[in-house]
Amino acid sequence: MEEEVVDESFFIDDAGSNTPDIELQKTGLENTYTDRQVGSITKSIEPVSGESSLDIVVEMFKTQADLEAVPIEETGSVIGVIERKTVEEATSTALKRFVAKNCRDYVVDAKLTLNARDFCELVVDKVDEAVKANGVQNFVVLLNNRSYLGIVSADDVRQQIRAVRQHDLEKAKVIQQHLLPDDEATKDFPFHVAIYNQMANAVGGDFYIAQRVSQTSFVIGSFDVSGKNVSAALLTVTIGSYFATLKQLVHSTLSAVQIATMLDRFLATVVPVGNFITGAICYIDALENQIEVLNCGHTDVYACKKNDKGEVQVATLKPTLPPFGMGAVADALKSSSKAGYKLAIASGVQVDMYSDGLPDMQDDDGVRFDDDNTKKFFIDLYDKDVSDMERFTSRTVERWKQHAMLPDDITVVNLRF
Repeated sequence: MEEEVVDESFFIDDAGSNTPDIELQKTGLENTYTDRQVGSITKSIEPVSGESSLDIVVEMFKTQADLEAVPIEETGSVIGVIERKTVEEATSTALKRFVAKNCRDYVVDAKLTLNARDFCELVVDKVDEAVKANGVQNFVVLLNNRSYLGIVSADDVRQQIRAVRQHDLEKAKVIQQHLLPDDEATKDFPFHVAIYNQMANAVGGDFYIAQRVSQTSFVIGSFDVSGKNVSAALLTVTIGSYFATLKQLVHSTLSAVQIATMLDRFLATVVPVGNFITGAICYIDALENQIEVLNCGHTDVYACKKNDKGEVQVATLKPTLPPFGMGAVADALKSSSKAGYKLAIASGVQVDMYSDGLPDMQDDDGVRFDDDNTKKFFIDLYDKDVSDMERFTSRTVERWKQHAMLPDDITVVNLRF
């Protein structure tokens, strides 16, 4: 019988030392758990016997800089951990090193054991309480509440929660941005559309749309959801869903009033009581050579053009209708003598919409950009090339706020005929 040759690379050499070489490694079960569970961040560290001399643990901490705690076991069960700070205090002087005892004498009882299937968000309060009450930073993790799996630190739990939330926000940002129109959506319009958008956070409550209604009609809108961050972003998705649905259907006869009324009725069924969405809709009818603006509780809309002297004239189109989401737009349209504004399409006419994040932005001293500077900004923007709109707006925002954070999202929509 031919002798079998065994590949020696399968084996490792004997360490030849009485000091365990503990490596900070994964348990091998990380994929069993979601990123939100304790098991996904548990470190697999081989326990040391409680009868062992403290010198063994001292040597471990000395040779492994990343090691912060060592689990201690007795009679086959892990009874707790010894942390680096405990060992450093116990061996800080020659006398203390001389009288040092066995490992079991330095175990700190955390009075809290975690299970690998625990969710980090649900146990973080208990972890923080244990840290505060007992001063321990590392906790034993059990597999199925029975056998030892590894240890996890309080910092690991907190960091994992932050990482998961950040990852979720990044995914939400991608989804929200995907709902917004890109340059391709407006490239064949018979007028220019330039849009600037900067969120104060990863996701926010500003939203805008620009799409064709029929071969000769177009709708451009700017919206601002009450509230901020995730809650506001969720409501912007409802706006995007509404207009995405309109895009898939043939609605060649839809007017500005019908679009606004349908949007309000739809949002009234999904927007919680106490929330609302301000918005300005600009409806362009190329066949009638007309621009219709409906301002539903939004910031002022500016219509600009030059007079015979070459001066920029500005008409302020203030809100005349209630915000969306309350089911009140249809009634207001019926009862109001001036529900919206109508302008004739003419060469040189510009229509500007913006969210309140623009006048509300502050500099390092807390001074608001305010309404006067906002109006002046659009007058200055009038003579800028359409391709320079985003750069000019960004430069204006950065120069004003300096090092300050934006208190709210900023959206600017510039239409040029």
